[in-house]
Amino acid sequence: MASIADEKAFGEAFLDACWTGEKAQIHEGITSGRLTQEYLNEALVPATGNGFEPGYADIVSALFAAGACITQDAIDALHGENMQQDPAVIRLFFNHGLDPNATITGGEPVLGFILDPSCAREFLTRGTDPNASGPSKTTALYRALDVGEMELAELLVTHGATLEPDLLWATVGLRKRHGELTTKFLLDKGLDPNQAVSEKWGNPLHLAALAAEPKIVKLLLDGGADRTIPSTGWKYPGKTAEQIVLATMSSPGDPENEKEEAVLRLLRS
Repeated sequence: MASIADEKAFGEAFLDACWTGEKAQIHEGITSGRLTQEYLNEALVPATGNGFEPGYADIVSALFAAGACITQDAIDALHGENMQQDPAVIRLFFNHGLDPNATITGGEPVLGFILDPSCAREFLTRGTDPNASGPSKTTALYRALDVGEMELAELLVTHGATLEPDLLWATVGLRKRHGELTTKFLLDKGLDPNQAVSEKWGNPLHLAALAAEPKIVKLLLDGGADRTIPSTGWKYPGKTAEQIVLATMSSPGDPENEKEEAVLRLLRS
């Protein structure tokens, strides 16, 4: 009969294999019958985090079959490394009692960190609230728009995510890689750009003008943005979008200000 020290050494070696990805040793450990509940539960964490990688959904399944239970650490890993996950792993968690409205440590909904539409669908079809938010007050739709996941954004809207003007702050601004695409998405859904108000910037047109994004400025103007409204934000109080551009241009007429000049032409047209 193995000693307590031997069993502990076996369990620790098994966990090391789980974290380093030694799949043969992982399967050997699971089928050995020598692992305590604690080791099975802990092993579920790296296996879940690697769920998108080939073979790991089977490992998660085997761990559950051996008696692993869902812990908060496992829930925290459910979005997967690099925010990628296998929908099969999500289904396994639901089959073993995951709350559709589960939150990660800190209180943010798990759904907000699920960026793959197939995985998000597993949550939404089980009644997850698409409008839930945690301490950050950031919804899943806001996060999807912020990273330009348009299929996910459409899926969330289809399942009841609320379209509100302040979502434009996820799409309009400085260094928004997907700003044109996501802004068009919201405006096409009928959002009024004049109803989004920031204490710092004013409205989205003020920020888009400051950011010298002529394509987004045009989208906002075509979507009904009022170019005459002065900013109520503390950054440029009382200035219209045109005045903000003029106040921040390094040198009007300079060839390096091509984007700023394009924005001015739009605002003056």
